[in-house]
Amino acid sequence: MVMQLILLFFAGIVVDLLVTRYTKSVAEKKIWSATLLSGTITFANYALLSVILSEGSMDCIFDIVAYAGGNTVGTYVALMKRVF
Repeated sequence: MVMQLILLFFAGIVVDLLVTRYTKSVAEKKIWSATLLSGTITFANYALLSVILSEGSMDCIFDIVAYAGGNTVGTYVALMKRVF
């Protein structure tokens, strides 16, 4: 269970960095980059949410918190680096 929480946390970071990159691509009107990122983000979110929701209700809450925590850290990293 702990390993799954760690993986979901890091997946949250990666997904949020992709979302930040997608937003930049849209703002810069990079059509192909935004299109590919959109599909990748949609697939990743669907796969991760399927994993999270396939478990029991108590484990599900911890999985959601781990994923949301990763999203939070991903936003922080993206805004601090300003590379994305």
